[in-house]
Amino acid sequence: MPTIPDPSSPGPSSSPLRVLRHRSFRRLWIGSLTSAAGTAVGGIILTWLVYSATHSPLAISLLGIVQFLPTLGFGLVAGALIDRLDRRRLMMSCDVARAICFAGLALFVLLYGVDLAVLIGAVFVVATFSTVFRPATNAAVPRLLETRDLADGNGLLQGGSTIAQFVGSPLGGLFLLTVGASVGLAFNALTFAVSGTMIFLMVIPTGSRPDGAARPKRSLLGEVRDGLRFVRTQRALLIITATAMASNFFLTMWGSFMVFYAGDQLHQGAAGFSVLVAASTAGFAIGAIVPGRLHMERAPGFWLLPTWGFVGLLLLGLAWTRSLWLAVPLTTVAGALLSMGNTTWLSGVQRTVPDEFLGRYFATDEAGSYAMIPAGIAVGGVLIFTLGISWTYAIAGIGALVVNIPFLITPGVRAWGRVTALG
Repeated sequence: MPTIPDPSSPGPSSSPLRVLRHRSFRRLWIGSLTSAAGTAVGGIILTWLVYSATHSPLAISLLGIVQFLPTLGFGLVAGALIDRLDRRRLMMSCDVARAICFAGLALFVLLYGVDLAVLIGAVFVVATFSTVFRPATNAAVPRLLETRDLADGNGLLQGGSTIAQFVGSPLGGLFLLTVGASVGLAFNALTFAVSGTMIFLMVIPTGSRPDGAARPKRSLLGEVRDGLRFVRTQRALLIITATAMASNFFLTMWGSFMVFYAGDQLHQGAAGFSVLVAASTAGFAIGAIVPGRLHMERAPGFWLLPTWGFVGLLLLGLAWTRSLWLAVPLTTVAGALLSMGNTTWLSGVQRTVPDEFLGRYFATDEAGSYAMIPAGIAVGGVLIFTLGISWTYAIAGIGALVVNIPFLITPGVRAWGRVTALG
């Protein structure tokens, strides 16, 4: 896929920060970090508003489920839109819509107080536009960076967004304690406005087929079918995508129930839970920039087993650990390996999937992966109730390890994306 370097493209450098010299990518990165922090602020505030208004675990569960529904229902169509329309305009429109939605919600809460139906409806609308925005961002990155810079660019986006979310969560609590929920929701709207402004200022070069260029007339559903047909014809990529979805099911049991692990197994309470979350966040942020340093993008299929798969071994270690001092390094390394695998996979897909299918592929993967999250939470909850947290983590670790075996036994998967040099 041809890329057009930004006029400010730098020369060779060993620092991953060199990709920020690409003007348009730098704007995308700033917008992504800003909106990630705002989303974390809004998430904390919305959860607290629902809890304070209902004191119902079912209402909290509904709030979480609603965030996944648009991806499951519209994700494939969103992918077709991303490949059909101008990606910059589409991303900018999504940010404008999300900013308006949160601004309106802030005004409603200020004037009328908390209404569960309004909160759930706003979350659904925002999640719908996010269903388009996330895969559109992943599909836009290869047009902004040269191939050799993809791993570092993806790493900075993932690592930076993770840190921004980590900072945004306590900031949301601070808004609640000081200036109130309405101001916090308005702040979230402002972050989406900043992100939209950054995207407006971007220049996204055309890919192998310019947006809006003449193309065979197909319905959206026809283009969805074309995208699914493409994935089915790519055997190695199909195995990798299915494995990632299955891994997501088991890894959800680890992240979603870390609070039970800290309290019931480590007996460390809220302080221990906070330490583990910080360790996981730090590991994920650090791991995101490792692939570019090790040039893992030159053989992504080879590296997926020792990243995604070996997380399972660390979960087994956590399952039988009773010490916080041992759990912290295990959690940090697990977060780093997971992030390394994600960045390597993302860079491999951006380099091997044709530009005209990128939006549909990322939307398809996201729809499948998001479907695994509520399933993993439901099964994990049942396992904790019946077997306890230790056995739940053990099952999650074994599952995460076993589902990655195709990376070891399938030559085509191990060779996926392998190159001798990057241009």
